[in-house]
Amino acid sequence: MSNSLLEVKGVGPATAELLTASGFAEVESLADAEPADLTAVRGIGPARAASLQAEAQRLLAEEPAPAVSSGGDGPKRKKQAKRLRKEAKQLREKAELLTKKAKSTKSKKKRKQRRREAAKLEAAAKKARQKAKKLLGK
Repeated sequence: MSNSLLEVKGVGPATAELLTASGFAEVESLADAEPADLTAVRGIGPARAASLQAEAQRLLAEEPAPAVSSGGDGPKRKKQAKRLRKEAKQLREKAELLTKKAKSTKSKKKRKQRRREAAKLEAAAKKARQKAKKLLGK
C-alpha cells in the first residue's frame, strides 16, 4: 500500500512537510481526515482540502486488490460508499454556503473567488458520489 504523501497530486515537498507536522503522515490519514482538520494546516483552505482528500482517496482506490478475495469485501465496500456519500453531502453543503456568501459579498474579487471555491467543492462532491456508485457496482 502506498504511504508517500508526495504521490498525492497537489502535494509537494513543502506541503508534505506541513501535513506531516500536523499529523497527516500517510495517504490513508489524509484520505480519512476531517475537512476541518485539514483546513487548520497553513496554506490549505476548504477547496484545497477537498481536492487533496479526493486525490488521496482516488490514489487509495487504485491500489491493487488482493489476489484472492474471501468474499468479505461487501460490508467494507458499503461502509466506504457510505463514507463517500456523507463526504459528498458535506462538500455540497459547503459549496451551497460559499455560493450564498458569494451572493452577499460586495467585493467582485471575493465573489469570484468564492464561486470558484464552490465549483471546486461541487466537483469534488460529484467525484465522491461517482466513486460511491462505482464501489457498489451501480
